[in-house]
Amino acid sequence: MNIARFNYLNLIVLLIATFLLSGFQTTFWFQIFGSLPAPLLWLNMVLYLILYRPRTEGILTIYALAFILNPFTAMHLGMLWLNLLILFVVLSFIKKRVFWPGPRYFIQASFGISLGYHIVYFSLSHFFESNPATVSFFTRSCEVIFTGLSAAPMYWLMSHLDRWTNKEILPESGGVEA
Repeated sequence: MNIARFNYLNLIVLLIATFLLSGFQTTFWFQIFGSLPAPLLWLNMVLYLILYRPRTEGILTIYALAFILNPFTAMHLGMLWLNLLILFVVLSFIKKRVFWPGPRYFIQASFGISLGYHIVYFSLSHFFESNPATVSFFTRSCEVIFTGLSAAPMYWLMSHLDRWTNKEILPESGGVEA
């Protein structure tokens, strides 16, 4: 019972943190830095879920995070779910082949997921929407760079949250599943 309580506490804190980081990214960031593009802080949380959670828990939590992220974006919920699911599948595939636990891998993966997020988003937008998203090279490049640079503090935050709630971290090494 105690372990289940800490798992729920971990999930609740994660959802609240996603809400606060998304609010910071969409409103407070622009009050401080003007028109400089904000990092996708929530995407680093999604990356942590992909790398350090079992598949079922990761997918369900990512779907719950999409409900929280939806009011902060102009993207449809279905597009957001599809985008995150594609990223989950691709990164899970990469994780099976190349993975080592720690902040260096997380930072490199953060650059990769932020670049992949934009590629998947623009591909889905051109395929499904009648008015597809425009590619703003400077804005998207800044988002990728800032998201990667914000990965170290996000890794620290998420790993401390897991330690605080006694969450068992399940990093899977590379190789073939049994």
